[in-house]
Amino acid sequence: MTDRMNNGLTRRVVLKALAGSAATGLAMPAIVNRAYANETLVVYNFDGIIGKFIKENWIDPFAKSEGVRIDVLTMQGSSPPMAKIKAQVDAGRPDADVIPMQLTDYTFAVRNNLLMPIGRDEIPEYANLFPEFVTDHGPGLILWCYGLAYNTKHIAERPKQWKEMWNPAYKGKVALNEALFEQALQMVNLVAKGKPTPVDKETFAELDKLRPNLATLWTTGAQAEQLLRTEEVWLTPCWNGRVFTLQDNGVPVDFVTPEEGFFVRYDPYCIPRGAKNPALAKRWINYICNADRQKGLADQLFQGTPNMKVSYTPDIAKRVVITKPEDLKLAVKEDYGAILDHLGEWRRMWDAWKQG
Repeated sequence: MTDRMNNGLTRRVVLKALAGSAATGLAMPAIVNRAYANETLVVYNFDGIIGKFIKENWIDPFAKSEGVRIDVLTMQGSSPPMAKIKAQVDAGRPDADVIPMQLTDYTFAVRNNLLMPIGRDEIPEYANLFPEFVTDHGPGLILWCYGLAYNTKHIAERPKQWKEMWNPAYKGKVALNEALFEQALQMVNLVAKGKPTPVDKETFAELDKLRPNLATLWTTGAQAEQLLRTEEVWLTPCWNGRVFTLQDNGVPVDFVTPEEGFFVRYDPYCIPRGAKNPALAKRWINYICNADRQKGLADQLFQGTPNMKVSYTPDIAKRVVITKPEDLKLAVKEDYGAILDHLGEWRRMWDAWKQG
């Protein structure tokens, strides 16, 4: 073992501190990692409840322990601005060191060579992750389940299907996700055709039938939370973690995995090509993959984790929905390459429908 460890501390200093702590029975004081002291890491983060959790449990503790500054860029609609990121990477000046990506965004980024490869041996915590969730450019974290949120005060009988949003009894009390419109279109297809694609005139004819019930199209997760909290909306597609967290805060809501099929995705945490601080970025990625950080996310926000060392109580497992790779077989199978191929066409059709 070298006398100087990879964090810049000498082995002698660390052993001395440990010995002193053991002798006195006192907790060991925090040791700042001076290898990265005063450096700045820039990361994209979610909005709303999940963004707050990540800030308080993944970002701030790491910044404190490493003695670094972390600047946060908040994403709108849980998705990074990919056109802007592509322009920055092409110019050699990405504004962030770490970006969590939707799987469609990740597919776009790989196709356009926007990401730095991360070797399996560069992130020690990869040894504890299900290999299905490790990509060539970062770990797939925050396994979220996308189902139906509903107001339990105004809807007495628990809905079982997406189709319930078309019920005339809910006129003006339904909302859809504008930011992930492609997932909204696939959901409509599950109702109309029993399968997520193709998106075509039949898809939008079914959307026309839903129009009288629509109160709004929300664009951010925080907005969806607010619509449910104020009871302006009684039914909307939403993420399991956000719904159950609202429920624990006294909001009368519950979450359903509809019989027609529900969606499961995760977010690869990636480093853009040309990032200013890739070494510190990998160190933070390794930190957030740790079982302690991942268990906190599952226990407090009910988001699944790829970390095999995390265990769930029966109640938490029910809320997390996806606790192991085999559970993915229950979800709708999405072809992200095909979605990306048709995204422009779907966007034009979606925008035209909104003007109707």
